[in-house]
Formats: sequence, structure tokens, C-alpha cells
Amino acid sequence: MLYIKKYQNHNQRRSAGSWLAGISFQAGSIKTTDELKERSPLAPEVQLKFINAALGGGYGYNFVLGRRSQWLFHLSALPSIVVYKHNSLTVNHQEKRDNGLSFNMIFNERAAIIYHFSPRFHAGASVIMSNSIFDNGKITVNQNEWLVRAFFGVRL
Repeated sequence: MLYIKKYQNHNQRRSAGSWLAGISFQAGSIKTTDELKERSPLAPEVQLKFINAALGGGYGYNFVLGRRSQWLFHLSALPSIVVYKHNSLTVNHQEKRDNGLSFNMIFNERAAIIYHFSPRFHAGASVIMSNSIFDNGKITVNQNEWLVRAFFGVRL
């Protein structure tokens, strides 16, 4: 499969698909701001820290409309199972850790549409999505991130 590269610098003529293998890693920290504490003095002091690593497999497909088409559509999905995690939630200086076994997932999806005006010019749009589901029975965290890009390219 000719995969949709970051810069879409080739012109694919036939539809093709491929199995994917991947590693996902997420880390971050979120905490209550001083501004919230000033506006709501009774608001709890909260801090969420997370580190997650996952392994997964999925499928990607590039669809070209007909033999002479200038349109390319790409879809891929890579679900991953978290194999290592170090997560904690602190509320008013009381910490709860989530390092044990539980079924957690990270999903990475991509979609793109590209139109080739000529062998030299192309334009399109792409969407990258990452969704995480973490649930240990006591705390549930759903994280969704989206990135949409539009582009116009010239081959030199």
C-alpha cells in the first residue's frame, strides 16, 4: 500500500490496503488552575497525571475512484491495548493510583481526501483522531483529540 504520507508527495493510481502494527504512547498532566481557586474558593485541588503505552494492530486502505481518477480517499484505524500504565488522580492531596490490571484502549484513526489537479498540483484535507478509554471501576477517563489539516501542494 502506498500510505498517505505527511506531505502526500506521490500520485497513487490503484486502490490498495495494508495491515498495520503500531505502538502508542500518551503522557500528560492536568491540574486545577489558580484562577479557578480564586473564583471558587471551595473548588477542590485536582491533579491528573498519566503515562500509557499500548500495542495494537489495524488496517489502512487507499481508495482510488477508477483507473484515471484524480481522487484518493484514505481511511485507517489502529486500535491498541494498553500494556503499561502509571496513572494517578489527586484530589485535595489524597492520591489514587491506577497501576493495576484493567482493560484500557487507545484508538488512532486517520482519514484523508486528495485531489490531483495535474501531475504537478494537488490539494486535500486530512483528519487525525486519537481516542482513549481508561476505566478501572473507580475512575473513568475518556480523552479525545482531533487534528484537521487542509493542504495544497506543488511538485518541483
